[in-house]
Amino acid sequence: MFKGVEEHNSDETTPLVPGQSGTNDVSTAIQNMKRNSQTYKGQKTIHETVQNTALFSTNVAQLVAILRENQDVSSLTTMQMARLVLLGASVLFQVVIYILLLLQGKTLVKKEHEYTLPGQRQEDKQKLRTKNKAAIVFSVLVLGANFALTQLTES
Repeated sequence: MFKGVEEHNSDETTPLVPGQSGTNDVSTAIQNMKRNSQTYKGQKTIHETVQNTALFSTNVAQLVAILRENQDVSSLTTMQMARLVLLGASVLFQVVIYILLLLQGKTLVKKEHEYTLPGQRQEDKQKLRTKNKAAIVFSVLVLGANFALTQLTES
């Protein structure tokens, strides 16, 4: 097995930088986030977060531009109102994704022998799967909102 790459048919990952798993002075959540950031899956999650940040900042900038342009809400056209709703939804969904990614980073699935309670590993794996599925759903919603935004044109 290569360091930092998953074994075939396994949920396990190894740190890309071996031996850097945190110190006893920091909380368990911080240690888990640090360990996860050193795995292949963890680095993919970090990459996704960076991409989401770019889209998030673009959406917020567009939202602010529309609001500055039309300080009186009653002067908004139907298309501008639709843009506001879609941008607001996209930003909200992206905030939910950030929270889910943060929660994923805090959860560390260790090897079976590292658990003291039987079944705890399966619980941790299920928590991660649930958070991942929720993040995928919200990512699709963000994609849909942003696709709809590109299709809106001023008449």
